[in-house]
Amino acid sequence: MKHICTPLISAAPRGRITMAALGLLIGCGLLLPVAAAAQTQGPPVVEVARPLVQDITDYDIFTGRIEAVEDIELRAQVTGFLEQIMFTDGELVEKGDVLFVLDKRRAQADVSRSEAIVGQAEAQLNLARTELDRAVILSERNAIAREELDQRAAAAAVAEAGIASAQASLELARIELADTEVRAPFAGRISDARLDVGDLVERSTVLTTIASIDPVEIVFEGTETDYLRYVRLDLAGRALASRDQPAEVRVRLSDEVAWTHPGQINFIDNRLDAASGSIRVRAQMPNPEGLFSPGLFAQVRVPRVGPYPALLLPDDAILADQAGRIVYVLNAEGLVEPRSVEIGQMEQGLRVILAGLTAEDRVIVGGLMRVRPGAPATPQEVDLSARLVPEVAE
Repeated sequence: MKHICTPLISAAPRGRITMAALGLLIGCGLLLPVAAAAQTQGPPVVEVARPLVQDITDYDIFTGRIEAVEDIELRAQVTGFLEQIMFTDGELVEKGDVLFVLDKRRAQADVSRSEAIVGQAEAQLNLARTELDRAVILSERNAIAREELDQRAAAAAVAEAGIASAQASLELARIELADTEVRAPFAGRISDARLDVGDLVERSTVLTTIASIDPVEIVFEGTETDYLRYVRLDLAGRALASRDQPAEVRVRLSDEVAWTHPGQINFIDNRLDAASGSIRVRAQMPNPEGLFSPGLFAQVRVPRVGPYPALLLPDDAILADQAGRIVYVLNAEGLVEPRSVEIGQMEQGLRVILAGLTAEDRVIVGGLMRVRPGAPATPQEVDLSARLVPEVAE
């Protein structure tokens, strides 16, 4: 047949072989190696695994912003020239540290004057009491009119009121003197000084700001749907987070994968915002290393309900089609079979399967590009427990 095949091949248009020519080539034995290879290749090898069964808890994830528990503007309480700045911009300060020193001369003079007034009032009180005692003795001997006794008693009372007023003025002067030294009201990180040495500081002038660093709070908002879901679960006795049972939460920053940081909800607002339809929630968490800073964005994972047993699969074993999500399983005959599934949240690096599978199904988790529905496949068993990723750093 070789002398027949050769002219046919050379006569065929370049780049195109007719079906008749193809049949002739097969008959000539020229395509036998290809056909033999196709017959000996066999079903594709795929990785299969049974869904992993784990007790899980359903969570909601919210985005919030880190805030300081205490964050204030430090303002001057007296008027005077700024004499000293006792800190470095941006450093950590302790409660009671002197931060600013204002001119003390006027305040010190007021203290001295008030002390003198108190001394004068004490002398007047002593004199008034002495005259009252003398008047009482004379009154017992009927040597003084009743009217004069009453006048001396009133003078003593006025002297007592006078010394009380003088002592109050002295205390105020001492407070003004103490306020010339501006101290840190709590431990935290200070901002920069807003004034320079020599500037005239008026009462209520903002000098700097200071924010506490440990613990910190994260503030986030839930939607009206979130609020109703948690309330209904709480009424049914199933909620893991409510006003009466503040939830323990986990927090992660934008550069983290694991839910590393523990916290606890300590506030749920008493109303939903009329404009946004959301409710404000706050959680507090420790910050001993100072990692968190006010203004940072972070995610909060709030437990909703659970724990309950669930099936887990790798996310890349789940495909999408027009009807939703599907996976491929090997049935009892060893044939590839598609299954529609309903998926849930990610849990330790695997996807929760809510419906569509059982724990005994053999799901194809590797080699999906080589399978076809209804075709056979050669299974290679794998263990999904090795693919679990800890979501909470220990």
